[in-house]
Amino acid sequence: MGFLRYVLGPKLYMEYGTKMHEPGGLEKLGDQILSTLNLMWNIGFYTSPLLATFLYRRGYFVMDSITTLAKISTSIGIIVVISMVMRGLGRSQSASYTKMIKAMEMLKSPKTEEEGKRALRMFDFEFKSWTVDFDVKDLQSDDKKKCQVAAKNSTRSFRLAALPCEIAAYLAIQTFGIKMIYPGSVKLLQSYMRPMLISGRAKLIEEEHGIRNKVLTSDSNEIDTIFVDNRSKGSNGKTLVICSEGNAGFYEIGIVGTPLALNYSVLGWNHPGFEGSTGTPFPDQDKNAIEAVVQFAIYKLGFAVEDIILYGWSIGGYSTLWAASCFPDVKGVVLDATFDDILYLAQPRMPASLGGVVRIAIREYCNLNNTELAHNYNGPISLIRRTEDEVIAEDNQLDTNRGNFLALGILKYRYPYIFQSPQLNRCKQTLAKPLEVRNSTADDDLCLSRLITYASDQGKKYPMAIGEDYADDVRHQMADFLLRKHFRDFKSSHCTQLPIEYFNIPFDIPVEHGFVFT
Repeated sequence: MGFLRYVLGPKLYMEYGTKMHEPGGLEKLGDQILSTLNLMWNIGFYTSPLLATFLYRRGYFVMDSITTLAKISTSIGIIVVISMVMRGLGRSQSASYTKMIKAMEMLKSPKTEEEGKRALRMFDFEFKSWTVDFDVKDLQSDDKKKCQVAAKNSTRSFRLAALPCEIAAYLAIQTFGIKMIYPGSVKLLQSYMRPMLISGRAKLIEEEHGIRNKVLTSDSNEIDTIFVDNRSKGSNGKTLVICSEGNAGFYEIGIVGTPLALNYSVLGWNHPGFEGSTGTPFPDQDKNAIEAVVQFAIYKLGFAVEDIILYGWSIGGYSTLWAASCFPDVKGVVLDATFDDILYLAQPRMPASLGGVVRIAIREYCNLNNTELAHNYNGPISLIRRTEDEVIAEDNQLDTNRGNFLALGILKYRYPYIFQSPQLNRCKQTLAKPLEVRNSTADDDLCLSRLITYASDQGKKYPMAIGEDYADDVRHQMADFLLRKHFRDFKSSHCTQLPIEYFNIPFDIPVEHGFVFT
């Protein structure tokens, strides 16, 4: 039974404080054979329609060929068993593996479970073998209540003529579509990036004293998280920044570096299907994941909702806005290089003839509409645009950057009487060029005073009716002020790490007489 632990146990990547684990001869050979067979299986799975056609034409789907197929299957099975035994023998000769297996054995007894967990934290291994640290289903019913956010109902009526498109859309999104939207969930990409991910994770654990935890969601996905506690390092550390990565981003090498450099406490997590997280990054699974991560921060890590900043980069902006709509009392939301609606990014990248299929696939199965979702959040929000963004802008043209449309969609909803057609047109012209940084002026002070006066009298519930009786020149002045308070340019491409000077607590209207968001 003990030897089976070596055979079937998790793959060891590193013992912290040392270098990456280098497999011995037998373990290395066994791993190479199993990895090759796994690669062949994955290739066969994705090419199964072509492979099945080829085998059918060759006559392998007849009774006479059953014997041949059985011999091939048996041979492969024998190779797998021999390879696993070789791997187990090699692992049993490794001092690091022996220590890890002993720590895993300690988890079996309640008396030694905590000691075993502490010992296991010294190793980096396949995360599926780590025990659950926080299960959202263990919360009291009031605490684990799922977020209820109003969503627009589809107005499409069923038409028999559209049935082929419906079927094509479903098949496309369930197979290659979701992987195109979230390439970080592709296992081949993860295998290629694994040395970088292990190295980045080791840096967070060894240098930043990060703690890796497994969070179980309401739909039973296991979410891989990392927590760096900087509460002892000063005032910034008392604020927790929850980082939501992009569609090919991982917390190991992602955006956590920016708030860490400012000594904030940081909680990073990987989308479902990314590295140690299980599942597939469809919207429902991703929303359950970020809800569970925020609840983990509140109920396990001990942070008040008011001390949490939600930070999202690129497609992670959707996860961030969903969390903000579920936990509206958070300290603020920071969105970096985020778009308004994924449909407008997907359509130009697909043939025009497939436009109908793309629309159905997005709207029905992956409707990442950030502008619509942002209307459910009343708190402070800040947007950062990359002026050389090659991902969410067409041909790097600044006026096509989808962050422009997100910003104006949010501001138009929050201040409908200020952002009317003339002001929106002026703002579009402003955003067609890099937004210049300027010092505060007397006009800015006057604009802020108007906001404070209104919010102190009427409260800060959005949409605000401020500006209903303003002349156009005053609306222009207010619109320019609000745009600059919510929006900032960073001269960079899409994937560059955000410098610390661009990460700030979002602008909020100071309110007198104790008014709060309602």
